[in-house]
Formats: sequence, structure tokens, C-alpha cells
Amino acid sequence: MTPSRSAVNVGELARQFGRQVFHAAWRVLGDNALAEDVQQDVFVRLLEARDLNGVASWPAWLNAMATRLAIDRLRRQRRGWQILPLWRDSVPAHAPSAEQHADQHERAARLRAALASLNPKQAQCFALRHLQGLGIPEIAALLSISENLVSVNLHRATRSLTARLGDTRSPGDRS
Repeated sequence: MTPSRSAVNVGELARQFGRQVFHAAWRVLGDNALAEDVQQDVFVRLLEARDLNGVASWPAWLNAMATRLAIDRLRRQRRGWQILPLWRDSVPAHAPSAEQHADQHERAARLRAALASLNPKQAQCFALRHLQGLGIPEIAALLSISENLVSVNLHRATRSLTARLGDTRSPGDRS
């Protein structure tokens, strides 16, 4: 039986999943303060929610909510973004030069702007797939859409981002 609104202990959910919600928001925003704001917004919305029946997985529900709110925040704030951990490459053996750091910062800002301009479903699918690392079946379940529609949204988002951003690989990554 799914817990009713009165049976949900929001404080316990915040203690148990707060860090996970923060990380989900931070992966999209790349900024601690903004991620903390989104984390707080997620749990405020949970308090305000009228119908919590049907929540089969709290971690999945909270992650999806954090991702959605973070993308919404990107749309509202198109300036002043800090570096997004877009490329999940291993940590380099040496510290990046100032030029590499500036290049990475510029690419992350361009990606954030491009993500904010996408259709909301495309942006959600892209963020859940490439920033959260979820599989297509998981994304379909979270967003209550078919796996085919997830694939279509991912394709369209990738095509749109590629058109907007061009080739964003660093010179050393090109083959």
C-alpha cells in the first residue's frame, strides 16, 4: 500500500535522500548555491503536494523532481552560470591550464544556454540520460512516456544541441 499524504514523513525523506537530490540538481546546474535552492524547493513541493499516492520509488521521484526544477532554473537564469561537469572524463593527471579552464567554462555556459532553449521534455530526457546516467527504460518510467518517445526526444535534443553548439570537443579529443 502506498503511503498517504499524512503518512509521508518529509523530514525523514529529506534526511535520507537530501544529498541525492542535491547531487541531481548540482549535475544540471554546476553551482552549489543553486543546487541547494533546488534541493529546498523539492522538499517544499513535497510538503505542498496533495496527492502522493502512486509514488513507487521515492529516490526516483525526488531525482526526477530535482532534475525538472534545475532545468526550470536554467531557463530562468541564462547568465552567470558556473562550470557544469558535462564531460565525465576521469580526473586529469595534471591540473588544467588557465586556457583549458576558460575553454571548459565557456563550453559549459554554452551547453546550459542550449539546454535552456530545448523543449522541456527533450531537456528532461537529455539531462536524465547524460547528466544522471539513467537508462532509457528508467527515463520512460520516470516521465510516464514510452521508451520510443524517450529515444525520439533524446535524438531531437542531441540534434538541436549539436546544431547550436557545433563541435565542442577540445582539440586533443578530435580524431
